[in-house]
This record gives sequence, structure tokens and C-alpha cells, in this order.
Amino acid sequence: MEACKFVIVVVAMFVGLIAFVSGDAALINNVCRKTRNPVYCHKCYDMYSRSSHEDVKALGRTSIDCASVESITVMGLVDKFVVNATDKAMKNSYIDCILKLRSGDDQIAGALKSWQNARYAVASNQMLLALNAARQCTTRLQKFRLSLALGNELRTLQGFCKAANGVLKQIH
Repeated sequence: MEACKFVIVVVAMFVGLIAFVSGDAALINNVCRKTRNPVYCHKCYDMYSRSSHEDVKALGRTSIDCASVESITVMGLVDKFVVNATDKAMKNSYIDCILKLRSGDDQIAGALKSWQNARYAVASNQMLLALNAARQCTTRLQKFRLSLALGNELRTLQGFCKAANGVLKQIH
């Protein structure tokens, strides 16, 4: 009899856990589906286990965090290229790129402050400005042979900015 009660309790807990996880996954799928870049939206939330327990507002914050971490990564990578560049035109392009990325990073930091003040539309627009800064950097560097690593990181930054913009637009 005790074993039967134990099995019933375990099965009830398991079914409840499945419903809980499915609900969170459904919310993330729904939120990401409404963005311009669902792949990077999912990639962001896969990076942060906390996202499986967040509501839409908190997912907005997490999406800003993904863009912020990636922005710092890209700026560090571009800094290395600046130091190692021997061609003057290429070095100047990297310097211009890093200035644009820093401006974009400032926008991402501003988006976080806007999010904290419940100004979600402002935060969404700031993520668009960060996206444009990353695009300008990419465009500036395309006339040179862009390293695969830098190209991938710039695409990821743009993807996270697009995803964050889309998530933030869904917060009411």
C-alpha cells in the first residue's frame, strides 16, 4: 500500500513537472516566434537557464543581457585586430568599427536602464540603434577580408540585438 502511494506521488510530481517545463518552453517559443530572428532568440535563452522560469518582462531583460555579453566579446575581438593590423586603411576601419561598437554598447546599457524603468518601447528602440551600429561596423569591414571568427561574432551580435528588439516590443 505504501509503495502504491509513493508511485502515485512520484507520477503526480512527474506530470506536474512536465506541464511546468512545457508551459515555459511554450512561452519562449511563442515569444521567439514573434521576433525577426527566432534562431538567435532561442540561442539567447539556451545560454541562460533562468529563462526557463521567466515571464515576458524578464525574458526582455535576458535578451538585453545576451546582446551585452556579445557586444563585449566583439569589442574585445576587434581590439585585437586593431593592435595586429599592419595596413593603415584596415587599421582605421577597425578603429572606426570599435567606435561604432562602443556606441552600440552604450545603447545596450541604456536599454537595460530603460527596461529597469519600465520604458520597454524606448529599450526596444535602443536595441535597434545598437543593431545599426553593429551593421555599420560590419559594412565598414567587408571591403577587407573579414575573419570568419569576427564575421560570426558580428552576426551573433546583430542576431541578439534583433531578438531583444522583438522581445521588448512584446512587453506591455
